[in-house]
Amino acid sequence: MKYGDSKDKKESAILLSDSGNVTDLTAWLALRLRCPHCKRRFRPQDFFLVEAAPQWSVFQLRCAMCHSQRLVLGARTRNRIRAYALELDAEEWNFYRRAPRLDADDVVRIARILKTYDGDFSDVLEDPFFEQTES
Repeated sequence: MKYGDSKDKKESAILLSDSGNVTDLTAWLALRLRCPHCKRRFRPQDFFLVEAAPQWSVFQLRCAMCHSQRLVLGARTRNRIRAYALELDAEEWNFYRRAPRLDADDVVRIARILKTYDGDFSDVLEDPFFEQTES
């Protein structure tokens, strides 16, 4: 689901120039995104860069009105830019980006564990990672 309230696809994506250059991605996003809590329009100074790559950037947005925070991924695909809200916060984003990638052995191991698991998933789906990694 795209970030913001726009239901019109023309408002959620922009056609880039023939050269494909975007001078200021934060200004483009700020013109189109609103805080999901108080509906205030974001300003470029509300954006803080978390990570950038040639085809995408992750920004932490902080609403000056209600002080809510949200991560947004701005992705360039072919000749369009799209914004996607992320359910992670900046700390979680950095944790998972540094974590080793899953391989086939991990998938097989998890499948075997789940096959023999005889419990409630509520204990598995809590957030134990951040308490354990701080040492």
